[in-house]
Amino acid sequence: MLSDEQIAEVTAEMVPKGTPVRFQIGGQTINIMTGEKQAKGINVMYQIFYWNFTKETSSKIAQWVGAVPVFSEG
Repeated sequence: MLSDEQIAEVTAEMVPKGTPVRFQIGGQTINIMTGEKQAKGINVMYQIFYWNFTKETSSKIAQWVGAVPVFSEG
């Protein structure tokens, strides 16, 4: 889960057209605001995606929350 300071930092770095990303720990997608993990194996269309971060910002977030950034490019 991100701290208030981290949330402020990444919010300032948001862009209009980022690379869609989800953050995973052990195959479970995590909500970076609450730390809650979604059930393992749920359909990707139901997983939480974040749309307004650059790959650099997403990688920073992943490091902070101990997750792997999974990018969706297309």
